[in-house]
Amino acid sequence: MSRIAFILAASGLLFSAPPVLAQDSVRNACMPDIRKYCSAELATFSRDKVRACLIKNIKKTTPACQEAAKARRDAERAKKIGS
Repeated sequence: MSRIAFILAASGLLFSAPPVLAQDSVRNACMPDIRKYCSAELATFSRDKVRACLIKNIKKTTPACQEAAKARRDAERAKKIGS
């Protein structure tokens, strides 16, 4: 039970807020890769550390994770341009 609570809490810390749909997509697509490549960073509950680790290891991740991360990046860029 505590492992499930840890995973849920860590999932909520993965990435900064907007855009929510892209964030959920990255979380869903990348969680297995994050557990595999970034477990130490995940244990810190630091979004920034997890995100940096995922970016560092993005070429090792699954195609689904890479696509979700690219969509998230594109959504963040679009938001900055629209601001």
